[in-house]
Amino acid sequence: MNETYKLEEEGEYIPYCIGTIRHDGVVSTSNRLIRPIELSANEYKALLYAMAAANQTEKNNGSGEITEQTYIYLYKDNLGELLGLEKRNSVNVAIDRIYKELSSRVAHFIIEESSDAPRKKTKKVHSVVPIIRELRWEDDLKNAIQLRFTSEVLPYFTQLAGGNFTTYQLKHLFALDSVASMSLYTFFIKNEYKYQSHESYTIDLSLDELKDLIDNKKKYDRWVDFKRYVLDKIIKEINQYTDLDLAYEVIKKGRPIVGIRFKLKDRHSNHQKVALKSAEKVYLDVPFEDNGVVKSLGAKFDTAVRAWYIYKGDTNYKEFSRWFKKEGCLTESQANMVVNDSLFQMDFAEVGISLEDFRRTMKHKLKNDAVFVQSIRDRLKGIFNANII
Repeated sequence: MNETYKLEEEGEYIPYCIGTIRHDGVVSTSNRLIRPIELSANEYKALLYAMAAANQTEKNNGSGEITEQTYIYLYKDNLGELLGLEKRNSVNVAIDRIYKELSSRVAHFIIEESSDAPRKKTKKVHSVVPIIRELRWEDDLKNAIQLRFTSEVLPYFTQLAGGNFTTYQLKHLFALDSVASMSLYTFFIKNEYKYQSHESYTIDLSLDELKDLIDNKKKYDRWVDFKRYVLDKIIKEINQYTDLDLAYEVIKKGRPIVGIRFKLKDRHSNHQKVALKSAEKVYLDVPFEDNGVVKSLGAKFDTAVRAWYIYKGDTNYKEFSRWFKKEGCLTESQANMVVNDSLFQMDFAEVGISLEDFRRTMKHKLKNDAVFVQSIRDRLKGIFNANII
């Protein structure tokens, strides 16, 4: 459970939240956040713990709760458990190191801005910004790290309801021992939605792209050393501790190896794959906090219509019953897309009604009035470029 409190200090009230994040919890981050730079594995996990606490607090208390002034408390016992540290001295040493090093770390983002070039509407800008606004570690108690995120970083893991983000299960990330493994794992999870309709898929990366991704640009110039000491260890770790089934083959230009073709497969049996391939999609109405749960049960995310789905022949079909939407209606995320469509607003908004009231009323109608939804079926197909009812 996560809660937001007010801490009275010197006559002022300072907002703070306490995250008690379970090992099977989830964390969501914007896809524009590449990764924190030069972090140790424990620093990265501490940041994920804090981001998960911010995610949960935002969902439980509404938007706008987490700001640059909000302290997030990472309690030593919880953090030690998530880091896999049992002995008290080990926990203290790890947290002391996190405290000393984390305050100077920065994050890497890709931002799209308007382009001055006549043939390009937008340009991609790489940006590096500080992660932590303030970090506190009380000498006497030493029971919790207290941190505040910078305003530049916060939007990338809070207020994500309408954005382009990916949800990760903490148990998979925390099971990995290296930042390199975590970086490659999160890269594949972000990209798997592009290949959602495939039983397996491949992703090609040049050696330079791969080394940039895992921050191994200057180490192991020889392929045989990079393969033995880095890549094979990462593949083994991801396959052993996460939900991915990963293999690879080399890409050559003549004799030199210039890249890697990664092969990813789902873990369904062949019998299940055949059955699901011909089955009808069932879209789910999934709250933000349940994203990790439905994903672990086998749901896929349809990026075109912004909704999770399963097939009628799914072996876990009954377990999804609490997320089934009303027959013939839209999910919450689908309804949000429709009411924010400018052409839809022009055609259906009424004179004298505020845009906020229109959105609220129309969203309720889209989620509950199957007759109305059926009457605008062609309009919905135009918005989503797909049949969704």
